[in-house]
Amino acid sequence: MIFQFDSETELIFSALRENLEPDNKVYMVGGMVRDILMNRCVHDIDLSYCGNVRNYAKKVADYLDASFFMLNQKFQTARIIYKSQSGEKRWIDIVATREDNILVDLAYRDFTVNAIAIDLRDRTKIIDPMNGALDLKGKILQICRSDSLENDPVRILRAVRLAAQFNWKISTQTLEAIKNSAAMLMNVSAERKRDELFRIFDLSNSYTALRLLNHFELLEYCIPESNLKNDLALNLRIDQTINTIKELSNFYELIVGQYTLEGAMNIRHAELVSSLGRFRDSLEGYFKNPIHEDRSLKSLINFSILFFDSSQISELPQIEHYHQAKASAELDILAEKAARVLVLSSAEKKWMHAFFTGILIIEKIIQHDTTLNPEISFSFFNRSKFSGIAACLVSLANVLTSNALNLDATIWYKKLQLCRYLIDSYFCHYDEWIDPPIYLNGHDIMRILKIKDGKKVGWWINQLKIETIHGNIKNFQDAVNYLTAQK
Repeated sequence: MIFQFDSETELIFSALRENLEPDNKVYMVGGMVRDILMNRCVHDIDLSYCGNVRNYAKKVADYLDASFFMLNQKFQTARIIYKSQSGEKRWIDIVATREDNILVDLAYRDFTVNAIAIDLRDRTKIIDPMNGALDLKGKILQICRSDSLENDPVRILRAVRLAAQFNWKISTQTLEAIKNSAAMLMNVSAERKRDELFRIFDLSNSYTALRLLNHFELLEYCIPESNLKNDLALNLRIDQTINTIKELSNFYELIVGQYTLEGAMNIRHAELVSSLGRFRDSLEGYFKNPIHEDRSLKSLINFSILFFDSSQISELPQIEHYHQAKASAELDILAEKAARVLVLSSAEKKWMHAFFTGILIIEKIIQHDTTLNPEISFSFFNRSKFSGIAACLVSLANVLTSNALNLDATIWYKKLQLCRYLIDSYFCHYDEWIDPPIYLNGHDIMRILKIKDGKKVGWWINQLKIETIHGNIKNFQDAVNYLTAQK
């Protein structure tokens, strides 16, 4: 049979064939073919090419008016980034066929379900020397060779991801290879581990994959600074953390995703939907704004939860001895470590610092039974920034998992009320309570108060905002009068 695709994909295929020399061959391979056989939508295109990859990729990119660059010169791997009419980016990855022989190439791939090819010139035939289609039908994840994971240990993480994503059984041989090759993950670059881990964090059932990673004792190799090995107390905490990530996934489906006919799973979920369901559209938009274009916000949140809880308990600022300056310094160190472990961007590091801060502030507000008012919202988001919404949801998930068998209903209702208030403040009163006008700039403040210290200026800016929130400042002259009275 000939597999049919949407018009845009057929256009890309046409460009690939038009620029193919008579003596060269190009094959669809890997996850792309697996998705075709599973009747899943094909987005990114994976190809194996017999010939000069660089020259071919450049010709195709020029033909499609797309961008192109080499991912790996040594292994002749190129990437074409094609932008559709809708503005969506599609990746076309082209890698050199090993020994210019597709059968040899497939034999050296990771798993049999990914060792299937389709000739782009003759799409009627499936090339399947490893019987991958049979394993696909049987939902079995099987390595192609006994040394497959040793040749590329990052495949261990891919095995866990695929097993969790598609509910596949990992074969006995593959399980043994995972155990024998686990320590080799330490030799994999942080960037490659990051990319595979964030794909795991992005799964709708990422908690399943994390349980597998924890069961196989792989987390210590993925996040080496987490000190998980031989620490029973910390491992128990990780179990709870994974449950929090699962609960957060439930939240996502209930108040962000498509609400199902089954509705809420229990009374607490029903209360969550009742309180936060009206923010569904706003929350959906929130999660569509990633901090880094290559990694979703959801995956960053899940990593942050895991890293926060897998760090040594003694390193974390304790809420009963909470001091803002000290806590900020300690959380800055924690965010720096998290960013360094998986080579995250400076923007992601700042987000994590604000996220950790938001979690602790919520605990402090609950502990001190603080009365809710617009100033609380301003103070919270002034320090937690964009991450404050995520901190609210994670704090709620934490309540349901920390004492699942003996839930403190009072704490749950207090947190639910607080988080509803904060989320409403952010989405419905942002310009009034979160970022109100101050009417004066930094130079005005320095001139009126005769100060030059930047930190002091920042402090006075916040004071002006608080007075504006309370309605005491409504214009430029009110702001001048307020500052003049402070001299």
